[in-house]
Amino acid sequence: MMLKRMTAGWLAGLMLLFCGTAWTETAETAPAAPAGETSLLEDPENGRWEYHSPTLTITIDRYTETVKSGGKKKTREYCIADIQASPESPLYPIMTEPTKKHPAGYKLVSPELLTEKYQPLFAMSDDMYGIRLQKYSYKGIVIRNGEILSDQTRNSAKKRPWPNLDTMALFADGSMKAYICDAYTAEEYLAMGATQVFSFGPILISDGQITEQVLDPKYYPYNEPRVAIGMVEPWHYVAIVVRGRPKSSYAGVHLDWVAQQLLDRGCVEALNLDGGQTATMMFNGQIIETGDKGLRSQGSLICFGTMGE
Repeated sequence: MMLKRMTAGWLAGLMLLFCGTAWTETAETAPAAPAGETSLLEDPENGRWEYHSPTLTITIDRYTETVKSGGKKKTREYCIADIQASPESPLYPIMTEPTKKHPAGYKLVSPELLTEKYQPLFAMSDDMYGIRLQKYSYKGIVIRNGEILSDQTRNSAKKRPWPNLDTMALFADGSMKAYICDAYTAEEYLAMGATQVFSFGPILISDGQITEQVLDPKYYPYNEPRVAIGMVEPWHYVAIVVRGRPKSSYAGVHLDWVAQQLLDRGCVEALNLDGGQTATMMFNGQIIETGDKGLRSQGSLICFGTMGE
């Protein structure tokens, strides 16, 4: 398979030569690769990244806007990735190596070290289960590659502290479904055919509707760095990372804002993942968005594709 890598300068020159059209007018409409070929576009200056292959398409846009937050003008910055995967190029996790005493993902390292080892094309922070294995009584239902890493979750009938440990299950047919924290046991998820289960919460969207909990103005009404993933249909996903805290020059957002962004892009299921200093989005080995200063070490990431393919 031949790889066609397009830098902003190269493509701008080509388009000017043949079409007389500036790069800034074409960056948002880069064509998919011809059949059997792969193309890669990186244009951080204009906030656009793309990958096209016969089995995987990823488009990422960075957005910036000026908003009022806490009585001040701030910058809202976020990246949204539209990912059209396939059985040949599915979502997959990468994790730090297990030890004799601890499972994969328990050890925490920089995201750069994780991606350097496994070479994913696209990577984003997940439910950060490794830190809960270390420090929390309730870890959540956590499954990676069909292996149960934790089956301890909260009681949904009681008031649940943050994170509430709601889950997103990924199935072999490419579908995703969000569930309340104790809807199923880990063994039941496996029996249902789940290959991955992420546990953080809350559920943002279920059956095409933003959940009442997220719409409640009293439910964690803070502007914070956010991370979430949602499903439009099997194999078609949308991911978002938002920067900013209340005291930062970046605005951050409420949970309902994240949910609305995903709903507007067609998601019918979506789950909030671990934000704050965990929030990370990477493309082709480079960090393109983080939630805050001082990126946290992590034990696992959500990934698509492989660099160099």
